[in-house]
Amino acid sequence: MFVGALKKFRDCVRDGKLVVTQHAFEEMNDDDLLQIDIENCVAVGEIVERQWDKERGEWKYVISGKSTGEHMEVVLKSGYSGNAVVITTYLV
Repeated sequence: MFVGALKKFRDCVRDGKLVVTQHAFEEMNDDDLLQIDIENCVAVGEIVERQWDKERGEWKYVISGKSTGEHMEVVLKSGYSGNAVVITTYLV
């Protein structure tokens, strides 16, 4: 499901086009996560949900996966300049 979106997000990670929001950095800090954890989750995880953001008029995607053995989720959207934007992340 959502194979095209997942490929795009993985390509962005591979190409260094990952933008992490301030909110995501704060959540990463709370859960002792690093950017490499997000990258690993996107690389091995699967999109489990697509959500419509009414306020911004755009889709966001929840990727569920693992990094360093811990189950986590990353919420991403496509950025205007072709980047993948990390909205938030958390341990599950």
